[in-house]
Amino acid sequence: MSAEASASLIISEFAKSGSPEPEDEDFLAACWSATGGNPLLLKELTEALTTEHVEPTAAHIPQVYALGPRAIARRVALWMRRLPQGCAPLARAIAVLGDGADLGHAAELAGLDRDEAMQAAKSLEHAHILYAVASDEMKPQVGFVHPLVRAAVYEEITPADSHRAHKTAARLLRDSDAEVEKVALHLLRTLPSGDAATVTMLWSAARSALARGSPETTAKYLRRALAEPPLAADRLDLLFELGSAMRRVDSAAAVQYLTEANELAGPSRQGVKIALALGDSLLALRRSEEALAVWRQALARTAPEDTELLYRLNAAILSIPLYEPGRPDLRQDILSRVAELRSPKPSESMGGRYLDCVIAGHDTVIGDPRAVVRAQRALHEDTPARPSDGQSSLSFGWLALISADRKEVLANLDAAVEQAHRQGSVNDLTGALTYRAMAWLYRGNLEEAAADASEAMHTVETSSPGLQRLVLGPVQAEVEIEQGALSRAQATLEWTGVPDPAPLTGLMYYVLYSRSHLLRLQGRTTEALNAALAAGRSFSAAGGDNPALVPWRSEAALCLHLLGRDEEARALADAELKLARYWSAPRALGRALRIAGTLSEGDADVGLLREAVTRLERSPARLEYAKALADYGAALRRHGVRNQARTMFSDALDIAEARHAAPLVQQIQDELHAAGIRPRRHAVTGLHSLTPSEHRVYDLAAAGRTNREIAQQLFVTAKTVEAHLSNVYRKVGVTSRRQLSGLSEQTEQTEQTDATEEAE
Repeated sequence: MSAEASASLIISEFAKSGSPEPEDEDFLAACWSATGGNPLLLKELTEALTTEHVEPTAAHIPQVYALGPRAIARRVALWMRRLPQGCAPLARAIAVLGDGADLGHAAELAGLDRDEAMQAAKSLEHAHILYAVASDEMKPQVGFVHPLVRAAVYEEITPADSHRAHKTAARLLRDSDAEVEKVALHLLRTLPSGDAATVTMLWSAARSALARGSPETTAKYLRRALAEPPLAADRLDLLFELGSAMRRVDSAAAVQYLTEANELAGPSRQGVKIALALGDSLLALRRSEEALAVWRQALARTAPEDTELLYRLNAAILSIPLYEPGRPDLRQDILSRVAELRSPKPSESMGGRYLDCVIAGHDTVIGDPRAVVRAQRALHEDTPARPSDGQSSLSFGWLALISADRKEVLANLDAAVEQAHRQGSVNDLTGALTYRAMAWLYRGNLEEAAADASEAMHTVETSSPGLQRLVLGPVQAEVEIEQGALSRAQATLEWTGVPDPAPLTGLMYYVLYSRSHLLRLQGRTTEALNAALAAGRSFSAAGGDNPALVPWRSEAALCLHLLGRDEEARALADAELKLARYWSAPRALGRALRIAGTLSEGDADVGLLREAVTRLERSPARLEYAKALADYGAALRRHGVRNQARTMFSDALDIAEARHAAPLVQQIQDELHAAGIRPRRHAVTGLHSLTPSEHRVYDLAAAGRTNREIAQQLFVTAKTVEAHLSNVYRKVGVTSRRQLSGLSEQTEQTEQTDATEEAE
């Protein structure tokens, strides 16, 4: 029955009983949902509700779902007793096999011949217990009219009978060449019996589930295989595969299985691979000392000629100081090996690329520009698909390219996000989204950064990579600060779990820097200064000097300026400018120039700020460019160059408004007001005004993709696609997809014409 017809029946049944007639639409909808609109079940439910004197309002919906199963179970039991012989065994068989069961399989499981099964199925269908599924006439399929009906029948099966039935069901499906996971679902319901064939089937199903990107299901099959139990010779491999699957979704659970596997493996090549996976899971849980011990033991057991594993182990070990900057006991001998492991020749193996990325990470932290070339060669476009055990190393390559404002890193991160989705790896997805959010933030694309960071925060909550909070939290907080949402930024920093004062060990400098930034904007300047200096101490403990990562000196300089300590402020700003010039990336250098110019005396401000604008003009760091324009405009205003200041403010305002950077918009408007200048407002329209996310949706929509197809390709919801398309239509001035396609063709022709003219 439809929802409307069901509502009429419920009202009628309540009226017959003399109870108040239901008027609440939510209550009526709950009754329909609980019974699937089956009229007999609806009557049974309303009888139970009126007998219990349940008031038909939304507040009592929980009682609908509580009473419904009991009432339906009573009705089903009554029906089954009244039906002809053979109906009950067939119903139990179908309850075991599940909806869409092959009637032939059900007949064999119930001990009935085909004719008996067909007759019993008709009786059950007439009694509104079963329904015929649209299928091949030669192989009819049947199912229950409602999940609660199936549950009522299934619950009547004893545990011993259930074991035998599912064992037989698994055999029937296997013999009919059913998909291996359909067979495995029945084996999950059987009792362990030491059957090697069961282990083999579950193991095969686990690999199938992993291939389709479902590590949780993989783990379910493998845990059941271990309980069977397997042969002693197979236990190690099962544990390793189970631990590897759990690494994608739950680092803590992975440690349990990988630890046992590591103990069983002993000195062997497989043991080294297990140690790599175990150490990575321990590191994700911020258990770096244990991770290091596991990796060092494995390194001692690795053959000198096994260069691939040596590369991977050395990459893992060299990453420890980057995660534990406050532990000199872990750092000294490790850092001494960085120079030894530098190779002038690129390695084409994945292990060599992992090592390149980690060394690039060390170079990035200290501000050595060689990091960029090393990261580029490790992450070049023809890099094969990344295995799930390498992200902790690859992330340092991403960090190097993000800090250097290299645009190619976004394509690499897009591929990493897509692969994590395909593999169902929550932990890999968290890492890729975190660094992509950082890349968007540094480019000034606040909406994209916020979207990625929010999704990553959700994945962190569903898994256990505590280490990611220390990078992800500050990225999201910086986005919120740029948007003017200071209270949300404070809550985000609290979400990281870092206390105040922060401990001396661990990856604390990102949190401390963002805490300082937030405190300064909250007017808590002395506390902000202390946090900035603490960030500097934490970063220095890691050997850190690169302002592209942690610009603590300029942040401390701004605090000192507010406290009237200008000489100290200028000294720190000048020191950061010197370091930024050496690293030479536009965003970090532009920021250092801007703050040094803001704090300088006399006429020096204009020259430094002009250079900041020049350095940033062609860079992807658009929000930092807008800040430089605004501060340069303010300096020009102070020096009486009013017309040029107007141009700077106007351009800065366009960028700030397009990126929804509310505090910067307000700052520029205040400057315009102070100068007595009316802003020239430019409508933010046209293809160039689209955000990267909007542009991706535009490209796919113009190519003829549906909203659903776009959502699937971009791993977003259909609602998100609709919102982006709405913005696209508004900005480019169209009202339909057909117009988008025409606009795309015009743009392509224009670009070809421009390219021809340039060539001539």
